[in-house]
Amino acid sequence: MPLPQPIRPEPSSVATVVRELTSAYRALQSCEAHHLRRHDLTPAQADVICALGSYHAMSCRELAESALVSRGSLSGILERLERRGLIRRAPSRKDRRMMLIELTDSGANILAEIEPDRTLALARRLDRLDTRRQTTIVDALKELRHVFR
Repeated sequence: MPLPQPIRPEPSSVATVVRELTSAYRALQSCEAHHLRRHDLTPAQADVICALGSYHAMSCRELAESALVSRGSLSGILERLERRGLIRRAPSRKDRRMMLIELTDSGANILAEIEPDRTLALARRLDRLDTRRQTTIVDALKELRHVFR
């Protein structure tokens, strides 16, 4: 008896899913970039600032995970934020090999300016979807993330 053939999705359906995910991500980035332009920040820089606002100091590994950026990208982001005086790096007191990153007072001021407006701008867009639809989308995205792990 022949073995059953594995189910293979149509290449066009795979492309459609990838295209829609990419398109949604780009639209989100564009919306955020427009809002953050007046602060001369990229969405990734804003993500780092917002992640640091939740803690006193974070290691690069913790920060990359929290801000959802790669450790390779994080290095350049931190350099630019440090040049602007928005963050500072200091060796950990517990482990001198580890650098901790924290917001400066200027960084905290920028966070206080961007976070409420950023949240409101995104909420206005998401409010176009009812609560049930938002929940469905969040559940589907979580399921999809686990598919790729």
